[in-house]
Amino acid sequence: MRIPKKALVITSLVLMLGTLVQWDSSNKQATTPLIKENKFSLDEVSQGQALAATYCKACHQLPDPSLLSKAAWERGVLPVMGLYLGLRSAATPALMNSPDIMSTPIPAKPALTSLQWKQIVTYYVAKAPAAMPTIDRAEPIHELPFFKIESAPAELVSPQALTSMVKIDTSVKPHRLIVSDGLTNKLIVLNDKGQTLSTSALSAGPVVNLLYQKNSIIATTIGYNLAANDLKEGNIAEINIDEKGAYTQTGKPIIDGLARPLSADVADFNMDGKPDYLVAQFGKFTGKLSWFDKTAPKFTEHILRNKPGCLKTIIEPNSVNKSSNVWALFGQGDEAIFLYTNDGKGNFAEKRVLSFPPSYGSISFDLVDFNGDGFKDIIYACGDNADYSQILKPYHGVYIYLNDGKNNFSQKYFYPIRGCNKAIAKDFDGDGDLDIAAISEYPGGKTPWEAFVYLENKGDFNFQAYTLPDGTPFTRGMTMDAGDIDGDGKPDLLLGAGFASFGKGDADKQPLFMILKNISQKK
Repeated sequence: MRIPKKALVITSLVLMLGTLVQWDSSNKQATTPLIKENKFSLDEVSQGQALAATYCKACHQLPDPSLLSKAAWERGVLPVMGLYLGLRSAATPALMNSPDIMSTPIPAKPALTSLQWKQIVTYYVAKAPAAMPTIDRAEPIHELPFFKIESAPAELVSPQALTSMVKIDTSVKPHRLIVSDGLTNKLIVLNDKGQTLSTSALSAGPVVNLLYQKNSIIATTIGYNLAANDLKEGNIAEINIDEKGAYTQTGKPIIDGLARPLSADVADFNMDGKPDYLVAQFGKFTGKLSWFDKTAPKFTEHILRNKPGCLKTIIEPNSVNKSSNVWALFGQGDEAIFLYTNDGKGNFAEKRVLSFPPSYGSISFDLVDFNGDGFKDIIYACGDNADYSQILKPYHGVYIYLNDGKNNFSQKYFYPIRGCNKAIAKDFDGDGDLDIAAISEYPGGKTPWEAFVYLENKGDFNFQAYTLPDGTPFTRGMTMDAGDIDGDGKPDLLLGAGFASFGKGDADKQPLFMILKNISQKK
């Protein structure tokens, strides 16, 4: 029996946001491992470390035990990792019967013995901290400069909010806002004052990305179920939004049957004079990054990386042969940023630029020149915490990696934000350098201000942190866009919420989105 589409979306909200209930007590629930520490022998720990280097490194970067607490390893992550290696005995009956694991392809033959697995568990539990370290930082100033806060219309304030996309549309005058509501499966178009122009029902699931072409808009639709799955219900289609905000799809989808696509980009990769489509399919176990060229009467797919978890792509001109290169961020286990260099004929050479441990929860990146040397640096945000280790992690946040001019990168800056979901770098205050706006979907229970942080650049990679005033109805940030809403030449912010009220001090309702109008005095 097929589950109703509305039920699937609501289930997605529970899966994506339900973890927050635990977080006020996250450090308490992560202090009691099942294996007692005095049961470890040095030999078992040593053998487990060697085995981990063989088996745990086969799928992703080898994680250090210090990345999670003892109980998070033993009760959360390791039982699932054992299943991935074919050891059904690694999991409890409750885990085996969970919807997520029931859809997991477990190998018929274990990759290692039960004794070897026990030694790996022993290594991680023995070496991991009892609880994660606290963060040593000053709380941001709660008087947000340079921005005026404007909430969504009253009809868009509710006990649950899940924005799958927000977009500041500067292709028309006056500019307008486009918001995709992942719960009601509607596309909402508003004017530059935040007033609703139209609300359209979507027929193929919520939109997660819009790409503006000369005479059209390319919409990426993820499919009805926002939670991790391998359903191929997503598509990319050409759409139109008229002056009154009415939404229509132009003909059939350009490409359909996609596994939870998150974005589509357009470029001429093989230099044949025709547009090609680059599609990031996150999927779960069967996602991939590929480009499609139109070979009549259908598209031909060319796979760049046949792995799931592609989160974002950036197309960059190839200065040598005038074609297009591709940058891509992957999560879902093997977390990394890749550069794909085009030979001018649509053949790509892959370079792994940066790698991250699987617990980082990679979520977004961008290419910007922070130090003014003419080379694009990387701003990277990590904090996806809807996984098997739902504890607060001090390494979640915003990172800046500097480019040495040869696309080799080294870390220059880090600001911790638990559950960080996205970071955008722009000169918001008009002083000539890059500031940073960041949001979090999974802030700490005692630090709701992490839902939005503004980092004002003071020079030499020193940033002053600000956040929203106390009581501002925005405590979980799902998505964000930056652009000039009111046409005054200054970048504004549009914040999309991922909110559900859980009681115990939570607000009863919050808006679907929030506007931060830039009121800085540009110099």
